Amino acid sequence: MNIKVDREKILPILSRAGSVVEKRQTLPMLAHLHVGVHGGELIATGTDMEVEISESVAKVEGEDGSFTVPMQKALDIVRMLPESAPITVSVDKNKVLIVSARSRYTLNTLDPTDFPRIKEDKWEERFKMNQLTLKALLDKTSFAMAVQDVRYYLNGVLVELENNMLRAIATNGHRLAQSEVDVELGGKETRKLIVPRKAILEINRFIAADEGEDAELMVEINPYHLKLSKSGTTLITKLIDGKFPEFKGVFEKEPDVVVGIERLAFLDVLSRAGVLVSSGDQGRGVQIALEDGTMRITGKNMEQEEAVEEVAVKYSGKPMSAGYNVEYLSDVARAAVGDTIELHIRSEDNVCILKQPDDERTLWLVMPVRL
Repeated sequence: MNIKVDREKILPILSRAGSVVEKRQTLPMLAHLHVGVHGGELIATGTDMEVEISESVAKVEGEDGSFTVPMQKALDIVRMLPESAPITVSVDKNKVLIVSARSRYTLNTLDPTDFPRIKEDKWEERFKMNQLTLKALLDKTSFAMAVQDVRYYLNGVLVELENNMLRAIATNGHRLAQSEVDVELGGKETRKLIVPRKAILEINRFIAADEGEDAELMVEINPYHLKLSKSGTTLITKLIDGKFPEFKGVFEKEPDVVVGIERLAFLDVLSRAGVLVSSGDQGRGVQIALEDGTMRITGKNMEQEEAVEEVAVKYSGKPMSAGYNVEYLSDVARAAVGDTIELHIRSEDNVCILKQPDDERTLWLVMPVRL
């Protein structure tokens, strides 16, 4: 089998398809990309058996067939070749020969029929949405996912489809992020699916590859898989089989303290007050006190060092003081996009719900911490 392709065509294909491949593998095949050529179209596929990404390029000269190639080695070789370099790939038994001008590389290959693919069941829901809309939705929510939590269902984002609306929710048990957008759904059935953390990260890369483009994604769903497709690219992920915790009741109680503050000023004072709070100090907690039109943020550490920041705010309600994780509040301030952010606090338990005045469809919740 022989094929010819330009470096500029194949480099982004290898990079995007290979992004899902883990550096450390227990199964040798998972360190490889599957490369198939049919009718002049080359498709490169990478997988970790949970997430699978396929990238294609058209107008490739050569014979139909398939082979596997070590992802990282092939990517490094192609990346270091000169720009616009023509590349010839030949496959003979258990070897792949990559030739460009006077450069020759011989790599091992494995039987392409042994390459593990995610088996797709029948898709029960199919709809289109703008890729930048999806990215904005995930930017507002995915940072609140748990990381390697024993409650495996928290290590991902819950996606709810209902009444032509797509809602994303993420939580680690101490904070929560929720946002929703309108979509034109094909079915009327309410659906809930938990998309795993790695797939969420890959979806962000999937969109960021051509983030400036106002492209549409085809979204397909069944009880076990989620599939995203756009021109030349496909991502398939398995879903987490679990029950996401019920959380809607936490928003039912009305707050009695409402604070309005400039978003970037809030982020600045949090960053400065958090300098002296080390990661091991009470969950990186800072004290927030409200009184006489002023928010005072105090950060302390185990060495009895202290940082105090004050900023003018507009608020209604009685004076209060509570501790919160400074990273959780900072993450919200970075995820928000408006000029102003509001803190809605219930004085009975100090639960803080953050909102944007011009976005009623996005909520963030941060639980208090003891200091």
